[in-house]
Amino acid sequence: MTDEPRLEDLADQVVNLVQQFWEDHERPLLLSQLGAHNNGQFAEHAKEVAGSLRAYLREQLSDRIQVLQHSSKPTIIGAIQAGEHIPVDNPDELLNRTQTQSQKPSLRFRPAFWAAFRKPLDRSLRRYMNTQPPLHFRDENADIQQSGFVEIERRYIVDTDADDAAVQQRIDDWLAENRIDATVFLSDSKHKTAQLPSDDLLGRLLFALEPEELRRMSIPLDIAKKLRGQSL
Repeated sequence: MTDEPRLEDLADQVVNLVQQFWEDHERPLLLSQLGAHNNGQFAEHAKEVAGSLRAYLREQLSDRIQVLQHSSKPTIIGAIQAGEHIPVDNPDELLNRTQTQSQKPSLRFRPAFWAAFRKPLDRSLRRYMNTQPPLHFRDENADIQQSGFVEIERRYIVDTDADDAAVQQRIDDWLAENRIDATVFLSDSKHKTAQLPSDDLLGRLLFALEPEELRRMSIPLDIAKKLRGQSL
């Protein structure tokens, strides 16, 4: 009962943010931007209640917020005030406006490091990143005392609706918080010219599997290389 006013305040905050963003820019507020607001507090609450920020908005705030998803680019999801007049024939045109702002190119991180901030974390587990070769993360139900492992706290793991820019922001925040040099996790410079896709089949496969399934999986390196190079 004591938490209820706080949760209502959070709902009011997100509605105000969406309204103000529309008034200032006349375009939807991306869910990746909304989820990052206030150190991810609203996104974390939405995950607890409905599993994702998008689901929470549709289930709990549908009378106040309208969620728009791009028809051909499903990762582009925005929010506007419910009942807001849309000055274009196709909502995709509004969502396209959200992509006009140039973003600084993301660093090319190793897949295991990137996945550590993207893959959902079981509520009963904690995630730890090994900062020493071979780079990998582990989900455990207890504190890891082993040298080289640094926890990736739940607030740094993005919502399932988040785009690459949101992942990059959480990574930047985690690196700064733990005073870790980003170069530890960068892909080998010799492979940077390969222009590997950011939405590759291997990453999607790793993202979809549960920890116990990953432990049982073995992929030949030639197959892993092929999946890494193939975009969805």
